[in-house]
Amino acid sequence: MMIPRWLVRCAIGVPAILLFAFAAREFPVIAVFVTLVGGLAGLVYLITTRRSMSPLEPEQEREKYRFLRDTPPPSGG
Repeated sequence: MMIPRWLVRCAIGVPAILLFAFAAREFPVIAVFVTLVGGLAGLVYLITTRRSMSPLEPEQEREKYRFLRDTPPPSGG
């Protein structure tokens, strides 16, 4: 039996957030630094993944929707 991926993420994420919260009480400067670095890393990730997604060429766009033109309409009866 495989454990669902979302359950593994939650099982790791919740304790990590709690540990981070407890560490923030003792070391608030480190908590702010980690938050800023994590946020900037997320922004960089979003920017780089959006740039790599180039729009489709017109020929590819036509091929993508070709099946809609080629399939006959459903019969009315």
